[in-house]
Amino acid sequence: MEQNVVPVKLIATGIPGLDEMFGGGMIKGSVLSLIGETGTGRTMFSFQFLHQGLLDGEKGLYISLFNPVEQLIAKFLTRYPEMNDRIDKDIFFVQLSPENLLTFSDLIGNGVAAMIMELKISRVVVNPFSMLEDLLTTPSGFRSTDLNQVYMSFRSTGATTLLNVYASSSYPLHSKYGYSEIFADVVACMFREFPEHDFMKSYRMLFVILKTRGLLVKTAKLVKYDETGLFTLYSPTK
Repeated sequence: MEQNVVPVKLIATGIPGLDEMFGGGMIKGSVLSLIGETGTGRTMFSFQFLHQGLLDGEKGLYISLFNPVEQLIAKFLTRYPEMNDRIDKDIFFVQLSPENLLTFSDLIGNGVAAMIMELKISRVVVNPFSMLEDLLTTPSGFRSTDLNQVYMSFRSTGATTLLNVYASSSYPLHSKYGYSEIFADVVACMFREFPEHDFMKSYRMLFVILKTRGLLVKTAKLVKYDETGLFTLYSPTK
């Protein structure tokens, strides 16, 4: 008996070298958890991801759980000044508290999903998503069911979603609480590598994909920044 195979649509990420690591691009409608400590470039990754969407005729939404909207817009326009007239038309920046994001992501009513679909958003960024994860820690344990519900909320919109999460303090290839690796469709991380464990030497940045298309993988490239702060990924052998 033949099975109907649903075709997978791939989208460009906007980060040179990354689409190749994904096998041609990121799966449309998937959820990517990007793990990294502060200062590793997750915000710029997010900007490049949203900018590529604008170039491809898609609308984007940046949900900030910490930084003021005005600060983020100014930083975005520093890199992409030509996008000034598209702010609040094709790309939206909103600030929510972690408590509001958790409440609005409830499957009953689901204000976040409704906003995304009403604005016809194709790409979503939440940064830093770990502030919501912090909210789910209790003396009796981590509320993983509630976290999974938030992932389901974003997945239900059909938008391709990027969640920026903190790395574990003891191991940079793990998220802070370890649930992003379970609930996300794609898991990647950025971290600093100190040559020969000598913390006095200069470090290089690594980008590692840990999971994609339901498969556990481990493929890495180096991060290279240009004079504007945008980055590309290239093979460590080059």
